[in-house]
Amino acid sequence: MRRAILAAITLAACSASTDETVLRLGHDQTDGHPYDLAAERFAEGVEKATAGAVRVSIFPAAQLGDSPEQLEGLHLGSLDLALAAFSHASQFCPELGLFGAPFLFEDEQHFARVFDGEVGGILAEACSQRYSITLLSTMTSGYRVLFNGRRPVETVADLRGLKIRVMAGEADALTWQEFGAIPVPMPYSEVYSALQAGVIDGAENEPASIFANKFYEAARYFAPTNHLVLPMGLFISEQTLARLTEEQRAIVIAEAREAAVWQRAMMAQRNAAALSTMRDSAGVEISGIASEELRQRARGIQDRVATQLGLADLLAKVRAAAN
Repeated sequence: MRRAILAAITLAACSASTDETVLRLGHDQTDGHPYDLAAERFAEGVEKATAGAVRVSIFPAAQLGDSPEQLEGLHLGSLDLALAAFSHASQFCPELGLFGAPFLFEDEQHFARVFDGEVGGILAEACSQRYSITLLSTMTSGYRVLFNGRRPVETVADLRGLKIRVMAGEADALTWQEFGAIPVPMPYSEVYSALQAGVIDGAENEPASIFANKFYEAARYFAPTNHLVLPMGLFISEQTLARLTEEQRAIVIAEAREAAVWQRAMMAQRNAAALSTMRDSAGVEISGIASEELRQRARGIQDRVATQLGLADLLAKVRAAAN
């Protein structure tokens, strides 16, 4: 499979016009997904700013392999760009693993200060040193909320005993265990049927994805915990950067950052609209949970994750960026 992918990429490169540079960008989301729209905006910006000298061709829906394969392609120089979740890239750049901890960000402005500032530069350098890829900019899934089919969650005590589906990361299970729930690791594709069958009581995700997957049909109690936001990085191969002129490199970096700022605002709007639609049209009940107690418990989880990864100094910089 991987050899076929690399062969296809090589063939595409050989057929490209010598008058222009064509960069291939892969991601694993569907055509029209917010991440795909951000990739399109980035591509349009690069082509316009370089007067067509550099074009970006987008391959959605894992056409060039899954995220780890695409990141490996960047490392090998057989792929130019990839839009991939930090959770996937952390196996190559462990520093990214810190961002699976809950309540790292106070708000969207804090998120922006972290990834558009000093911490973003540290992460870019770490990825460069460890895997010869550079983090150009960071997008977002938006804040995740809890939904379940058993009862409203208005206090931390209401979480006790709820079976909550979690992602595969250690920080995810640790988070919900610390919050008093019962974490149940499970593939995303099984969530809907598991909710219907009562195998799990609930799960957590950003509202736009909950709405798209119709999870509200099986779990109508929502709590805006806003406990986690998943960063999505736009990565580039350093071999690709080396092929570009100094002016083209500057344009690619600037357009990547502009696309990230645009995507963050769009994602916030989409999540707010999805939550309102589910409340007004689908019978979803939204409780007014106070998250301060969750935040207090989350601080210990952040410290444990940072200690395990040897990233206490990086965590301190993330926290300092809130001010």
